[in-house]
Amino acid sequence: MRFTGEELEQMIAEMAETQASIAGVEKQLSELSATVVSKDRLVSATVDAQGAISELKLSGQSWREMSAKELTTKIIDAVTQAQHDVAERSAALLAGIAPEGIDPMSGLPDGIDMESMMTGLLSQFGSVTHE
Repeated sequence: MRFTGEELEQMIAEMAETQASIAGVEKQLSELSATVVSKDRLVSATVDAQGAISELKLSGQSWREMSAKELTTKIIDAVTQAQHDVAERSAALLAGIAPEGIDPMSGLPDGIDMESMMTGLLSQFGSVTHE
């Protein structure tokens, strides 16, 4: 397989553009967070990009009169919704850079042999010459 200098330059430019796009998404992912406030505005939960709780707030005084079960249910619901929101936003960001047919949140489909794929690419491009 032979490529002209212009074709090689185009491929390099496309790879650089892809790399910049991936770096941008990586930065956005690292800064991602989500905050959910319960309907009664009693509980506010914020989670980071990994879904870990980074902030939890209880507002007012009515939470003091709630049963432990009721309060923990509100907290769990808010945290779970915030985690769901972060996961959806992460998936949307990753979908823009993932190869067609690959769900970025579930990993590679079963049956894909990455070693064979890379070996095939190397052998294909091993015969590349520059004109």
